[in-house]
Amino acid sequence: MGRARDRRGTDLRESPAEAPGPRDGVYFDQLVHAQGDFNPFAERGWETLAARFAAAVPAVLAGGELRLLDVGCGTGQSRRIYLDRSSSYVGLDLSLGSLRLAQARFAATGWAQADACRLPFSGDSFDVVAFSSVLHHLADRPSALAEALRVLRPGGWAFAFDPNLLHPAMLLFRHPRSPLYKPEGVSPDEQPLLPAELRRAFRQSGFAAIGQRCQSDIPYRAVAPQGLNALLGLYNRADRLWEKVGLGRWFGTFVVTWARKP
Repeated sequence: MGRARDRRGTDLRESPAEAPGPRDGVYFDQLVHAQGDFNPFAERGWETLAARFAAAVPAVLAGGELRLLDVGCGTGQSRRIYLDRSSSYVGLDLSLGSLRLAQARFAATGWAQADACRLPFSGDSFDVVAFSSVLHHLADRPSALAEALRVLRPGGWAFAFDPNLLHPAMLLFRHPRSPLYKPEGVSPDEQPLLPAELRRAFRQSGFAAIGQRCQSDIPYRAVAPQGLNALLGLYNRADRLWEKVGLGRWFGTFVVTWARKP
């Protein structure tokens, strides 16, 4: 995608190692070309995720603000979760079309195209590696988490949010084994995850101090299949109530996981 520079002046470029798991990259290239963007959440949804990130990860590590890598940054919408807490932000994605749109919007930010399982950065480069709704797209999650561990400095943090299979809507409409499953709007390698699967993956990859919390009150702007959008307002209100009565903590739409590099 040509060169871009992050706030420290580091050269970033398209990674030649694009091969593993390219199907989701092609899917999102086509989606962004057709729709002009990919922005699934309403503003309050991004605010909810930003508050969860702020609660999970210390604001200052080793006397400085956070150097953050956002894996699965898409068109740059997830940037708003982290920007207030980071002195240096780099967005990474497999979809070149998404990154071109992100770069056009946020020219001062660094962007890189690469596979999450082969990060084009040296060890100890970041204070935080964030997986922005991307681990559930990866068949080889252990490799992605191992790469995050490698590029984090000692004491750095990983942060991730992914659709939660324990949420009724995710179980009914997004799990391939459900009789109500609809493939429309689902990328080739995507499926919701159980919280225990994510905790186990982080633990087996060598992370410590693993924390987790499910989260609702992340309203959607639009969903697929399109026929469900007529009920989206009702769903968003119900999901907000789900969080308020305490069920979101265990059965929220997304499962948020964070962990520290020893």
